[in-house]
Amino acid sequence: MARNSNPTIEQLRVATLIGVNLCGDTEFVAAARIEDAVSAAILSGLPKPATDRQVEFGKALGLALSSDSVRVASAKIDDELYMRNVAAAKTLGLKAGDRVVKRETIEVDGNVHMIDREYVVSSIDPNSLRIWFRGGNGQGAWPTQLEKTEE
Repeated sequence: MARNSNPTIEQLRVATLIGVNLCGDTEFVAAARIEDAVSAAILSGLPKPATDRQVEFGKALGLALSSDSVRVASAKIDDELYMRNVAAAKTLGLKAGDRVVKRETIEVDGNVHMIDREYVVSSIDPNSLRIWFRGGNGQGAWPTQLEKTEE
């Protein structure tokens, strides 16, 4: 899905009606703010503050989320990760048949291990930017997780 860097016309209309400020928000963050504002009225519960985990992850991404709700924090994280993947996708310039290395960090019994696996790109989802690998089984990665290898 294509993303708007600004709220949609409909979001601006609704926000005006309910008194929500969307200044500087993206489409996803605007949606979260509107949902927070109407959550009690549509029986989805009152907004909850961002979790400690969201706040910490946000800090790692350079985002200040401590005064946001769970929904808004999630939308801001999603936007930041998406923009990083857009930049990585442009830098990598991948196409079907390219070889890539996916570097993963895993923890086993308290020990952290780095695992590098090589794959061949089968396709790239133009909407989500997800990179799919040959061999099936739903194997794929985000552009930020990959390095292009020399053939």
